[in-house]
Amino acid sequence: MPHKIAALRVVPLDTHVRKSSQIGAQVILPDSMTLFTPQALTENDTHILRQALFDHGVLVIRGQLGIAPQILSEIAKVFDPQAKNVHSGGKMQVTDSKNILSQNNCSRIPRAPQVTVIGKGDVEGYEGIPHLELKHLDQSSFHEHPLSDDEIERGCTRPYRWHMDAPLYESLPGFATSIHAIEVPHVPDQQLQFPDGKSMPVAAGATLFFSGARNFELLSPEEQEFACNTTVQYAPRAYEWIRNCKASADGLTIESLGREKAFNELLEWNWEEVQAFPMVWKNHGNGKPHLQILGCCVYSLTTTDPVTGKSIVIDDIQEVRRICYSLQSKVYAPENIFAHRWEQGDLVMFHNRGLLHSISGQLSHYPDKRLMWQCSMASGALPEAYNITGA
Repeated sequence: MPHKIAALRVVPLDTHVRKSSQIGAQVILPDSMTLFTPQALTENDTHILRQALFDHGVLVIRGQLGIAPQILSEIAKVFDPQAKNVHSGGKMQVTDSKNILSQNNCSRIPRAPQVTVIGKGDVEGYEGIPHLELKHLDQSSFHEHPLSDDEIERGCTRPYRWHMDAPLYESLPGFATSIHAIEVPHVPDQQLQFPDGKSMPVAAGATLFFSGARNFELLSPEEQEFACNTTVQYAPRAYEWIRNCKASADGLTIESLGREKAFNELLEWNWEEVQAFPMVWKNHGNGKPHLQILGCCVYSLTTTDPVTGKSIVIDDIQEVRRICYSLQSKVYAPENIFAHRWEQGDLVMFHNRGLLHSISGQLSHYPDKRLMWQCSMASGALPEAYNITGA
């Protein structure tokens, strides 16, 4: 009897890793596939993979050293039928020093211009790029009250900035982001800090995630109703607007008002291209509600009374930040955070429209290099608002 070729399988990660986060699964490729090739998947395998991303948030495929960088841009089409052939951050890498997205000194791969090289350390002659001086960003450069030297010496770390991969101007955020680990630093584990004094062990340089669905579950019924009836307006050229701002100790919001750039100091912009999204997004795969807010970039809120239909605009920035933080801070606890421990060769795909993520880790005092590929393709589909009434 001929041997039956095993199909693609998805195995949720152990409970002690997932905890209450609702995040994390490993993808076991079909017997016939050593390196992940989206175009070679069967229709059934594609369906399984797509549903798994929407259900588990983060998917990990081990041992993928040797894949072509173009694979990362092809992944987007598995999850988003309206994926565009351009990185959500634009055709070219952001290099303007006035924009916080330029601070990691990353660069696009010439043979795969939608794929970005990120990491830490000097790299010569890589993928047709003469010289890279990659910088691993951490809380010391962005937080209002960063960790002390003593805390860093003791192995403490924090999230840098919680976000979705969303430009918030012109291009719409992609459904999925892919990251491939080429070289991983071998550094002792560190302790992720929480405002209430708790901590959790994480791999140095771990990528942190929390689920917008889990965040929504933690809201009171009144908060859920408010969130489902509210639209978030983001600032023009948001990442340039907050270039001089400093974040809270958990990386969820901007700590204080006054360092934002004046609108007339920003690169040319127009309101038609500045994005506003529902506060709660509907999961494309399972219909669940996800609280999705880029807290550091919020500008105003428009909320509608579900009974009268009357809308009000909240445009006091401090109040806007306070409201958003009061909702998102509920999820920032050890049991709700999934911290991916990178291994060389990992290919990670995550649900960019259902999670928020952040880099972590204090790596600057170690000589180890870190080299990764990242890709998040722009979408042609707007986020769908979740309707709490089910109508």
